[in-house]
Amino acid sequence: MTAAREAVKLQPEWSMMNFVSEGTRIPTGMQAPAEYLELLEIANGGIFGRIVIFDAKAVKKMQFHADDIEGSPVRLGRDGWFCLGKVNDDPIFVDRNNGSVWGFPERGVVWWQSDTFECWAGSVGDFILRYIFGPGYRSVCNAPEDDQWWRLLRRIGRVE
Repeated sequence: MTAAREAVKLQPEWSMMNFVSEGTRIPTGMQAPAEYLELLEIANGGIFGRIVIFDAKAVKKMQFHADDIEGSPVRLGRDGWFCLGKVNDDPIFVDRNNGSVWGFPERGVVWWQSDTFECWAGSVGDFILRYIFGPGYRSVCNAPEDDQWWRLLRRIGRVE
């Protein structure tokens, strides 16, 4: 995180479209998966190219994404799912039972109308390493080779 936080400052276009925040104290009484709470102490959310991890203030407001939507092929619900952030405009969810990270990979389909809901990582940490700071970024975001965050990842040696 520190390398990315510093690299964002190197080029004006990177700092306009990306933000790696400093950590914060965990808000008292926050009901969130343990790994998300641990992440808040390192980085209070951030904008990592086309992936956004909600900060402690916004995450509460964004839990409406986990509400069960009538007619949706995928049944969610706040008791079982936590909305961590988004990839492009599609929410990312953490399974409250086991901590795995899930998302809707289809492009061109409104996420809640999609019948494809996939496990992307076994944990929040795995998701961050593989998709925010790793080679899976472009595939999960459908990002081009010249994507700003992808260029930043190459600059800090996270991808080739």
